Amino acid sequence: MKTLSIAAILAVTSFSIAPAFASDNGAFNSDGTTIHGRSEFALVSALHDRGVVTSGVEAWGDLILAWVPNDNGGSTMVFFDPDNLQQVNPNRG
Repeated sequence: MKTLSIAAILAVTSFSIAPAFASDNGAFNSDGTTIHGRSEFALVSALHDRGVVTSGVEAWGDLILAWVPNDNGGSTMVFFDPDNLQQVNPNRG
């Protein structure tokens, strides 16, 4: 009887948790979030088309910050101009 109860609890719990994880999809956000007038999905797609693979993007002042996976298993912050998506130095004058 206890086995059945535990299995039922696990089944109900997994169904209630799964939608929360399914909606947490990082840069491919569908909630209407925009960065400098572009959707996150459009930015990630445009950067990917330019050969830049990202694990996320966000606004960083008047720039776009992209998290780019590196060879060490982490991510590197790379900055882009929001108008032309060219990589820039965040300390530009």
